[in-house]
Amino acid sequence: MMRSYHRDGKGLIRFIAYSPEPVEGCFRFNDVLQIFSLPDDAPKPEHSYADHPFVIEYSFEEMDIAELREVRTAGLSPSSDTPPDNFLKTEHHWCKQQEILSVLSVITRHLIKKETTQHRWILDTEGDVLTGKFAQTGYYWKGFGELGEWFSTPFSPEITFIDSNTYYGEFGVTGKLLDLSDATVPLLEKYFELGDEEKIAFLSASVLFSQALEAWSVSDSLTYIGIVSSLEALIEFDHRSAKTNHCPNCGQPTYKIRKKFLDFMSTYGSNDESFRKFADRLYSRRSGIGHQGKLLAGDIAGQVVSPSDETRDWWELGQLSRVARVCLVNWLNRER
Repeated sequence: MMRSYHRDGKGLIRFIAYSPEPVEGCFRFNDVLQIFSLPDDAPKPEHSYADHPFVIEYSFEEMDIAELREVRTAGLSPSSDTPPDNFLKTEHHWCKQQEILSVLSVITRHLIKKETTQHRWILDTEGDVLTGKFAQTGYYWKGFGELGEWFSTPFSPEITFIDSNTYYGEFGVTGKLLDLSDATVPLLEKYFELGDEEKIAFLSASVLFSQALEAWSVSDSLTYIGIVSSLEALIEFDHRSAKTNHCPNCGQPTYKIRKKFLDFMSTYGSNDESFRKFADRLYSRRSGIGHQGKLLAGDIAGQVVSPSDETRDWWELGQLSRVARVCLVNWLNRER
């Protein structure tokens, strides 16, 4: 469920998103972003641990249609059909949706997901007999189309702000309402002030991070790899112009990837020696998963694993996600 609007060279998309914690309240950042809870008559889950719907409104500079057409037809033969303009604009709006969802999934403590429309098997509980049914998923609220053609007037007061140190120190779903860090506005300001190359790097990291979190329900090991890779996207950017020196004897780089990772974690996480050892373990585990097939306990198939191993790996993955988010946020917030 997404609507698009246009005004004075700007576009605005409004869509339903999901948070793992209930959303009650609103937050607005200038004339760029607004999130707010749905009114009482909108469908909401009956359980606390669920996908809780809310509204995101995001405004941005519209891309020139000629430029869009040039990008989307590059490499095609002259005889290829040119996509219609409205299709090109819709594609651009989907890209902007992915952008703001990825950024919010870093700045907030949770994966913020979009609504997806697909078919899957569900249990049909209507009637006296329980049956399986292949049905379309999705969300619908009849009042969505009546919110106006630009930023809406929210239905509730502002979302609560929490001290950033406390906020990013928490992990997982707390059973409370969705809240925000008191650094949310400064972080958004930093994001929208990024230069083109910096923004691409941060968005690459944000996409990897958010997609890694989304993969958590499928594979702990893939999530582990994805989170570390999100940090490496920024490490690569930070060293993009650095000259690579090699050992005169063996020819190997003298400043290796592992050392870069540890230095990055010390700079944007903590320079405490115990933290550096923890970061070294994280990198070793990632390498073991990716290069040696040493999966986390929750992914091992064909054999029974110890509950203590599962608990250990689950805790470590949770700490990795928390620490990585802190590093991503601190990188965004750094002095330039």
